[in-house]
Parts: sequence; C-alpha cells; structure tokens
Amino acid sequence: MLLSSRRAKQRVPGNVARYRGVTVDQSRESVAPLGDAPAFPLTELPPTTSIGINAQPRYPMFAVPIAMFGLIVALLPPLLVTIAVRLNEMNPTSAAGNVSLVLGVGAFFAFVANPIGGRLSDRTMSRFGMRKPWIIVGVLVGYVGIVLIATAPGVTMILVGWAITQIGFNFALAALIAMLPDQISASRRGRVASFVSLAQNVGSVAATFLVQLFPLGLAQNLVPSAVGLVILFVFLLPMHDRVRTEKPTETFNLKTLFGSFVFNPKKHPDLGWAWLTRFCLIVANTTATSYLTVYIIKDLGVKTADAPHLVFQATLANALGIVLTTAVLGWLSDKLGRRKPFVVVSAIIAAVGLSIIAFSGSFNGVLLGELILGAGMGSFLAVELALISDVLPSDADSGKDLGVVNIAQALPQSLVPVGAPAAVAVFGYPGLFIGGAIFGIIGAISVTRVKKVK
Repeated sequence: MLLSSRRAKQRVPGNVARYRGVTVDQSRESVAPLGDAPAFPLTELPPTTSIGINAQPRYPMFAVPIAMFGLIVALLPPLLVTIAVRLNEMNPTSAAGNVSLVLGVGAFFAFVANPIGGRLSDRTMSRFGMRKPWIIVGVLVGYVGIVLIATAPGVTMILVGWAITQIGFNFALAALIAMLPDQISASRRGRVASFVSLAQNVGSVAATFLVQLFPLGLAQNLVPSAVGLVILFVFLLPMHDRVRTEKPTETFNLKTLFGSFVFNPKKHPDLGWAWLTRFCLIVANTTATSYLTVYIIKDLGVKTADAPHLVFQATLANALGIVLTTAVLGWLSDKLGRRKPFVVVSAIIAAVGLSIIAFSGSFNGVLLGELILGAGMGSFLAVELALISDVLPSDADSGKDLGVVNIAQALPQSLVPVGAPAAVAVFGYPGLFIGGAIFGIIGAISVTRVKKVK
C-alpha cells in the first residue's frame, strides 16, 4: 500500500489531505485512490465518498481486537495476581497497604503516559506508521518492568517495576485504541468496539489462567506476559498502519504537552459526560478486581498458594458474564442505532453484582457476584467505546482525545487504592464494594446527559 516515490512527490492542492494511497479533497468531502493504490480506511467515510463501505479491508476488524487481547494478557498478570502474591510473601501484615501503594503509584504513571502516548502517535511521521512504532516499543519497555517485578528483592523495586510497566503499556494502549477510529468506519464501530472490549476482558481470564498453571516463582511472573506479547506481535505486524505525510501544524512544546491531558467539557459536553460515565463504571469495576486477591486471602481465609487458582475462577465467572452480553449487544447497538440505554442498564446490573460480592461472605457468592458484574460490564463495554468514538471532536486528534478519555480508565486505578484502605478500615471490604456500586449508579445517570448519541 505504500506509494511509489513518483506518486509520493505528486503535488496536492492545499485543500487536499493525503493518507496511505488515498487523496481526500476536504472541500468536496470525497475520497479517491491515487492510481491503482488500494484505498486506506479513514476514520469515517463521508456520505459522498466514492469508496463504498464494502471496500474497507476486513483484516483490522479482527486484528485490532486480537492484538488488544495479547496486550491485556501481557499486562494483567501483575495487576490481578502476581504483585499481590509477591507483596503478601514479603510481609503478610502489610500486604493490603503495599498493594494500594504499588497500584496507586503505577496508576498515576498510567494516567500520565496514556494521553502523552496518544498525542505523540498523532504526530508521528514514521514510514512504519503512526501507531505501530509506539505499540511495539511500549510493550517491550513494559516487559522490562515485569522482569523487575519478578526479580525484585523488596517493595520499592516492585513499585519501580510496576511504574515502568504502566508507562510502557499505556503508550502502547493509547496507540492501539487510536487504531479503532483510524481503521474502522462509524457503521461498524459498535461491533468492533464490542470485540475490543470483549478481548480486554477475555484477556484477563487468559492471563489468570496462565498464571495459575505455574508454581510461585519466576515462570509465574514472566511466561504469561511473554505469551501475550507473542499474540500481539503476530496480529499487529501484518496490519497496515495509517501513515502521516504532512508535518503537524502545531508546535510540540510544554503547552502542547500539558494540553494532552485536557479537553474543554463546555465546548464538547458530550465527550465530558461520556468521560464521566467511563470514570464511574471503571471505579465500580476496579473495586472488585484490584482487591479480589487480598479479599479472598484476608476475609475468606484462603491460603496464599491457592489464591491464584481461585482468582482465575472468579475472573472466569466475570468473563462468562461479559461473553454472554458483549458481542450480541454490540451488534444490537449498531442495528438499533442506540448506545445510552445499554449503558444505563449495564450500570444497574453491575451495581447488583457488586452488592452480591459485598454481602456474600463465601467464595460461591463471589463467583455469583462476579458473573452478574461481568454481565453488567459486558453490556457497558459493548457500546461504550463506540459511543466515545461517535462523540470525538476531531479525527485529526483522535489519538490525543482517546488518550484523554483513557484517563477515565487509568485515574480510578490510582484513586481507588488511595481511598480503599480508609474504606476497608471503617466498613470492611463489603463497604468498598458497595462504594463501587454507588459509582456505577452515578455513571448510569451521567450517560443520560449525552445529547449527540441516542
């Protein structure tokens, strides 16, 4: 799909933007291929396009979700299991506090890295593409952090390792998420976004399954993440990435850098409400994932060596609920042209699941609560990413804007560990889970304020 050197030098009028093999006349809102070069899918083809929707390559429709699956399999073993297990081995009495410290600091770096990664990928002019270089370098840096976690002699080194892991993987995540509007047209985003979300959650099951296959030690810390990276590379590398041929008009300076973290909710209220909805639902889900390992050890009396296997069972129950709802509801959302009702219902179901976990007092109750929570989050994830893609202010800055939106996913992972110890000290773990359910209901209310999307 690369242009020949002769065509690459072809002069293009000022009102025409060029991407890989495609000339877009912005004054007429039309798309035409240069010579016999295949058309590259833009973020959203205008109604007057000369390329029908069937001309869009199908490979990204399954390659992006599977690449996301691999990235999540690589990232989640430390978050869900191995960090908590290692910290509990080092000092059982301080495990909960140390988990909060490590996850909170790591989430702060995720919060910083994600929008910067999105902004930099928007500006990248590499002949290998805008997104792929950041994904590849990001996950390799992240794996270095996982190696540090596996070999750390103390809490400080685990914290440093997790910070490096979050920086690397969040650069990669921002670039990979930006491939959705890059590669998939609006009429297909609901389906593909649901598969991306499904891949993220099935990835958590695969991650915990791989972890529990190995005894405590280096293999348990390193092999599952390595498997995820192999999956990511197999499906990412053949994908044709969007190539930028014109230099950004905006100078990259400190103002631009700090601008990566903000958008104007007054100017773009729909994006603001969508951001708040994601934030609240991720807070709800984080309370039931980040503290599950410590909860079953401390409150349910499970031995540390048995915890990875039980966490896998709980994660599997959660993923089953997600699978039962995500793919079908993503398709139904596209069919009906509606997003908000699915989000409202999902938040209510998730709140019910968290309430069951809070008051169960047994592992069987945890399994039931995780199943229902998964069904609720599956309904949410089926349409949430498509809803956000539909309200992005600009295609040109989609990586940056999605990076800002991803703050709503990273920030709860920082704030929940800060507030969780106090909540657990006063109300116990049931109070923590009920607090998550309340945030879920707030998310259901906030999505009703989005005007552009039904």
